[in-house]
Amino acid sequence: MGFARRRPSREPLSRADAAERITRAAMALGAAEGVGALSLQAIARAAGVSKALLLYHFAGKSAMLDAVAALLGAGSEARLRRAAEQLDALDAWRRLVRDEATRGELALLTALSLEAELEAAPLRAMRESRETAATALASAMLGGVQLTPRVPPALLGRLLLRHLDGVAAAATRDRVVSAALDDELDAFALALLALGR
Repeated sequence: MGFARRRPSREPLSRADAAERITRAAMALGAAEGVGALSLQAIARAAGVSKALLLYHFAGKSAMLDAVAALLGAGSEARLRRAAEQLDALDAWRRLVRDEATRGELALLTALSLEAELEAAPLRAMRESRETAATALASAMLGGVQLTPRVPPALLGRLLLRHLDGVAAAATRDRVVSAALDDELDAFALALLALGR
């Protein structure tokens, strides 16, 4: 008596799970191929869903891109906050920059923030929350060597964030993490420390 092989049952994805799967597929596609690759058809193909299902979950391309930007921003903010909580925040920052440079996500976030079709208010709120997390990291980096900022801490956070985003965008554009990155990180760290007392 032979046993028929039973196919595993596929539970349908919940609405939230399907939307997240589509958003994550769009994020991966955009990080790998750039914002120009983010057509609805390409996103649907990457997510393994129909374009109709994508449009069921998102009102259109701008809503889809808003969701991708929100997911990217939240992830970046969380990583900045985790780095700020480490005992050696300076070392955590170096690891964070190297990690972000290889991910490609911040380059995509930067490109998305330039898209006219994205809503300005959520982008502004996301930028502010990332700046707050970067400010905590910059303060922790100075605090780790018993220094306090000589300039407003928010300025240090903006500088750190611009440096991080710039390194990530350059690494994505060049498709490599530069061997000179360590020298650049050392120079940035020295500049940051010079802003402490």
